[in-house]
Amino acid sequence: MAKKNKVIENTVQNNTATADNKNYFDVLAMVLVFSIMLIDFFPQFGSLEIIAPQYLYLSIINIACGLFIYKNPELLSNSLFRRLRESLIIKSYLLFLGLCTVSIFTANNFSLALMNLVQLLIVGCLAFNIAVFLNNRLYLIYNIALLIAAFVLIEGLVALNSFFTVVKTDSMLAALSQLKGNTGNINIFAASITGRIPFLLLAILHFKDWKKWFVVFSLFLSAFLVLLTASRASYIALFIIVISFIIVQFILKSERKDKVTVLSAVLIPLVVVFAASSYMFSKSEDTGRFASISSRVATINPVNSTDGSVNVRLKYWDNALKIANENPVFGIGLGNWKIESLPYEKEISNRLTVSDHPHNDFLEIAAETGYLNLIVYLSIFVFALVISIKRIRKKDNELSQMIAFITLLLLFAYGIDALFNFPLYRATMQLNFVLLLVLSLLNTVEFEESTVSSKSQLTAAIIVSLGLFTCYFSYATFKSFQFENDTIIDLAQVDSPRKYSYTDIVNRLPSFPNVANNSQPYVEVAAIYALGEKRFDQALKYFNQAEKINPYTGRSSFYKYRLYQETQKPDSAAFYARKAFDTRPRNEDYYLTALVVEAAAKDTTAILKVHNRYTQYVKEPSVWINTSSALAQSRYPNDFILKFIDKGLALFPKDSTLIERKKSFQRDALLAKSASSTATVAITALVKANNYAAKSDFKTALQFYKQAAIEDPKNSIITQNIGICYFKTNQFKSAIIYLEKALNSPLLTDGKTEFILGASYLNTNNKEKGCKYLIEAENKNYPEAAKIVAQYCN
Repeated sequence: MAKKNKVIENTVQNNTATADNKNYFDVLAMVLVFSIMLIDFFPQFGSLEIIAPQYLYLSIINIACGLFIYKNPELLSNSLFRRLRESLIIKSYLLFLGLCTVSIFTANNFSLALMNLVQLLIVGCLAFNIAVFLNNRLYLIYNIALLIAAFVLIEGLVALNSFFTVVKTDSMLAALSQLKGNTGNINIFAASITGRIPFLLLAILHFKDWKKWFVVFSLFLSAFLVLLTASRASYIALFIIVISFIIVQFILKSERKDKVTVLSAVLIPLVVVFAASSYMFSKSEDTGRFASISSRVATINPVNSTDGSVNVRLKYWDNALKIANENPVFGIGLGNWKIESLPYEKEISNRLTVSDHPHNDFLEIAAETGYLNLIVYLSIFVFALVISIKRIRKKDNELSQMIAFITLLLLFAYGIDALFNFPLYRATMQLNFVLLLVLSLLNTVEFEESTVSSKSQLTAAIIVSLGLFTCYFSYATFKSFQFENDTIIDLAQVDSPRKYSYTDIVNRLPSFPNVANNSQPYVEVAAIYALGEKRFDQALKYFNQAEKINPYTGRSSFYKYRLYQETQKPDSAAFYARKAFDTRPRNEDYYLTALVVEAAAKDTTAILKVHNRYTQYVKEPSVWINTSSALAQSRYPNDFILKFIDKGLALFPKDSTLIERKKSFQRDALLAKSASSTATVAITALVKANNYAAKSDFKTALQFYKQAAIEDPKNSIITQNIGICYFKTNQFKSAIIYLEKALNSPLLTDGKTEFILGASYLNTNNKEKGCKYLIEAENKNYPEAAKIVAQYCN
């Protein structure tokens, strides 16, 4: 009898211990989800983008999970390994990661490829860890949904507080434009919230008490924010989610009264937020993105859309297909779109704008890793769709049916965003993808609880090893993002000296990755600092290195032009100015520099060639103004310049600047004719003045220039020469009067007038105006201007 009682006592103790363990691991599973959701509230820690600290944090979580699993091997049961072995989704996902890994060895830029692979591995490890903690614990899904609702509510309240603060201090349009939450991007913010809405709908279906109305308010807030962002992809996803929810309501077993209550709890808030969002848009008085919800929806159709972002996105997609067709097997290498796409964008992107991504994950995968990997990646979504539909149709298990339902909605939300954006490389969006993977994996046929797997500790060790590996490179990426943020701020300083020296930059120069977010090699930043400190040899060395890493922006060539200008090597300067313009012919700075170079060479044919190429992409009145100035400087005949300006006026007949420019050249043409027939005295005086000026007898030259000016008072070149003679004879106040008269002449564009005028002001102790004109001369690349500015204006 005593022995029997002992057995019963042991059984009770074992059952109690099992129950305690179950509750303990339940709490840990919720803590894990809570910890992961915190990334939406992360500060940037001085990083250029929030994703760097987010991925670093997630890699640390993976290490912690791996260590915990190693100490608690009972978490890894044979049932989980059986699910993993039999899951088509997991097989496809592992094959996808494998092909991504292979592609990094074919990439031109290995560091970029490795950086992106590290991010994918972090997500893969995170998915495995969540699957471990939620295995046979899917009953926690309702608590997880409630937790997500709380996070969405807090995130929404914070975003709305910032929104209304901007409305008070600035305008409604500014507030709408800055509605980015903690993601740094308005579309990512909208997509991340949209991806949480399926969980809110699940909670509304499940809870009946105050929790239900808490979640309803969270849904109201999240839908309101999504509509305010005017994100087309999120509009589509939200519409499909709501329609799917309504349809499923008629599939699920429930009383008619309950269906009406649930649908009312969802649809009424959506109607209210639609009206509220429309009101906000009307107050913005915007004619673009935030004009109205209906006008924004209308731009979704790419055929009839006049929206510039839609047209550019279509060009990015076309480029992605071209790249994929040229590299169909392994692609250009994971993460290498940032560089390898640039040659395809030279004729569609202004200045130094780079796409970073083609705004379609599927096309980016095809371009970077090949068509086979695209098929593999697509199969993940196909398998998830099939599994979800099968489980929804089976009515034997309500919990499984509900999980399949939100998995399907997650698939819609993430899949649509992947069609129009780039969630693959955004940590907050990858949380939605991880939950999609995990729920699709675990929501299958139930397996009986089995013994602890013999592979538990080995698996945990692999997770820890991968965590350490990814943590190391994530930290390096985080530091590089901090470096990029610091240097961008520092180089943007105009009115104060730079915070960092060339030596500081070299000591902090990142080695991994070697390219910044804007595709600029980090060594190019070092070169810019070296150039600023006149360390020309070091600058040239780093510019050459940068050009090997990324030869497609023309930035290094442009800076080499400036370097050779400062070192008085005009032929080399001209070569690199032309090279920069050829590399990015839509870049305005490169176009203007090319004009300066060709004008200095008096090559009017080359000037017109530069103009014709630039106007293939950019047609603005200022282009005709700039080119006409270059032609005038090259002594192109006035009659031909007038015909040239007429071509601009044909495109912009009411543009006041072009009209005034034409009148200016017409006046000069009339003066020239008058001078040739009636101003013999002026010509004689001008010849004598030039002869005396050549002998540095500026006092006598001044007398003859003044005599020429009496006969030809509107000749800006004579006026400029009078000012120069006054300057040379130390009569600076008189020099200022004449030089200011000559400032706006279309014939004087080389910066000489501004240079002498600035020097005159400096000599009268007017540093403010002196530096103003000297900087203008420097911008026109007038010789010696940069040195004077560096000496007196810093």
